[in-house]
Amino acid sequence: MKTAIKRKLLVHLFQKQEGRCCYCERYVILSYRWRDQQRPDAATIEHLKRRADGGTDHPDNLAMSCKDCNDSRQEIDWLTYRSLKRGEFQEFVRSVDHGARAAE
Repeated sequence: MKTAIKRKLLVHLFQKQEGRCCYCERYVILSYRWRDQQRPDAATIEHLKRRADGGTDHPDNLAMSCKDCNDSRQEIDWLTYRSLKRGEFQEFVRSVDHGARAAE
C-alpha cells in the first residue's frame, strides 16, 4: 500500500474509532515520525482477517490498533483476540463459576 494512501486510511480509521485501539480500546497516538511509530501506543493499520488467512486490503477488513496489540495478536482471530484483551473470557468464567457455587 502506498504511503499517501496508508496515511489517509489511518487518519480515517483514527477518526472513525475516536482514537482508540480496536482491541484494547486504549487511546493511540497518530504520528508520521519513525520514533513515535515504535511506541506501544502508536496507531497501526490492522487486517481483521489476516492476509496470511486470505484477508485483503479492502476497507471492511481494516481497523486501527495500537502497535502493542498489532504485534502480539499472532494467528488468533480478531474477535477472540478482542475478547481476550478486554477480559471478557475471564468475566464469563467468573460468572459461570459463581453460578455453579450458588447452585450447590
